[in-house]
Amino acid sequence: MKTVTKVMSDGTKIVYDEYGNDQLRTVFLLHGNGSSARYFKRQLPSYTAYFHVIAIDSRGHGRSTNTKKTIDMADVICDIDELRRDLSIDKISIVGYSDGANIALKYAVEKQNHVSRMVLNAPNVTADGVYRILWWGDAIARFGTELFAPISQKARRRHIQLHVMSEPLNITQAQLKVLTIPILFVIGQFDIVKRQHIESISKIMPAAKVMILRGHGHFVTYTNPRKFAQLITPFLLGGKHEGH
Repeated sequence: MKTVTKVMSDGTKIVYDEYGNDQLRTVFLLHGNGSSARYFKRQLPSYTAYFHVIAIDSRGHGRSTNTKKTIDMADVICDIDELRRDLSIDKISIVGYSDGANIALKYAVEKQNHVSRMVLNAPNVTADGVYRILWWGDAIARFGTELFAPISQKARRRHIQLHVMSEPLNITQAQLKVLTIPILFVIGQFDIVKRQHIESISKIMPAAKVMILRGHGHFVTYTNPRKFAQLITPFLLGGKHEGH
């Protein structure tokens, strides 16, 4: 493993960890809101045996910085694509969790020619794709972090991160219909993202499938990371998958 810091055009430093043989197919790992590349640590053994892995600390998260007042989705997309080009990789696979899955989907809509396949764990294309309890919690968190932002750098950073979670993806059904790359949606049986939402958007896309993880919720990648990684690896390799 090696850690790389890439300075973007606006001065932001994006940090990522690189694992495995760079001659293998490359998989980008995108973590959820408020997290970092370390979130995937216990999944890595299942991936590095087969892939060249890039685990990114998103802009304003983990070890990465952000020179702007907010974290804009457009900048995050540009960061991913600049890293891809810097690594001289034409096509990447992506594993995205929660907000990372949203970011992956937005990236694919804009850069489909550079994505080979994706595993999206509990994304939501629209705000009503998740149960309201999430937005109540988000509203409370944003209020609290804004309150303490003037006196706490940690609160200020967290408040900026929360902006990404509430930012609309602005993805249309027409854009989803032409997204022809293989996509595996993974959702827990007791997820905060609505199963109906995942199933409805997957039906729009020509090559999308859904895997339901029985007995699990939104945090299956944390509570049972090895099982999750073992279940999705065949799909990343281009094989079939089974719902569990």
